[in-house]
Amino acid sequence: MLSSASPSEVVPLPDAARGWREQVERYVEKRTRESLSARHLRETRRVLTRTGELLEGQGLLCHPGRLGDVQLDFLLNGPWRPPSETAAGLSPRTRLYHVCVLNGFLKEHGNLLIERRRLRFPESPVRPRKALDPDQAQRLLEAASRRGIVSHGFVAFEMLMGLRRSEVLRISLVDWEDEAPKVHGKGRAGGKTRWVPYHSEVKRILPDLLANRAESLDGYHGPDPGRLFVHRTKSGAVRPWGLWYVDERLMRPVFEDAGIRMSWNLNHALRRTFGRTLWTKGVPLEVISDLLGHQDTKTTIRYLALRKDDMVSAMRVLDQALPPLQTPRQGAR
Repeated sequence: MLSSASPSEVVPLPDAARGWREQVERYVEKRTRESLSARHLRETRRVLTRTGELLEGQGLLCHPGRLGDVQLDFLLNGPWRPPSETAAGLSPRTRLYHVCVLNGFLKEHGNLLIERRRLRFPESPVRPRKALDPDQAQRLLEAASRRGIVSHGFVAFEMLMGLRRSEVLRISLVDWEDEAPKVHGKGRAGGKTRWVPYHSEVKRILPDLLANRAESLDGYHGPDPGRLFVHRTKSGAVRPWGLWYVDERLMRPVFEDAGIRMSWNLNHALRRTFGRTLWTKGVPLEVISDLLGHQDTKTTIRYLALRKDDMVSAMRVLDQALPPLQTPRQGAR
């Protein structure tokens, strides 16, 4: 339960906010090098900058390495409070997002305040997670093939092998094997690895992907990045593709060409399509979980994009297994 400490319990420092904005910019710059999306970086900067302004406005200590319970309680009970019958507030989902952003910033400075507090927020309604239906998936693959081998490759690896976009960017030539490449998952230092068997379409286009890579390296005498997806910059250097560029300049146009214009286009839609397609074809949940690189099948279930018609179909199966009684209805007494 949140405490109700008052901001006045902390003696304000004259230069308490000194360096907060500079630290935010350094943190965002570091996250930029980790290839996070432009939208995520904008939101991170906005939340952290506004947090500093709120703390500074209350005369509270404003340093990421020394931020304590009083500052956190002020945020949670004040500007980040939940809505009530008499006042507006933040939804549980938005509060959780603000806390997660602040937690990453504090941990970067060795401050484990939020980790120790073990904050809990009530469940909030989650938007239905969506996947492409078979017709949309086929249209998307065809649209990607028309836009070139790089777009085709990204769609194929994500939708037909269930890779995260960041995992596609990490594919290295040293990871090739005959039947299943080694995939580097989330996490630092390359993340955890798993093996995902090739889809036949991916194997079919591999020679074209390698030829495109060789073309990018033709005449280049610098160090080879070793990644499958590389490109030649305007300065003549060879660099791996960036996450933001792939999102905005490659994937979004493919969705538009396929006539799929929805807000969830770039948010794991293809991984969910991969997982849902396998599930609807009877592949066990545990196998799908391994292919997606999940440690817990509970996470995998969220990727199945369950819908109302799935529940109706399940009840039809039960109707067949345990059919209704055929005896005539008894009259009312």
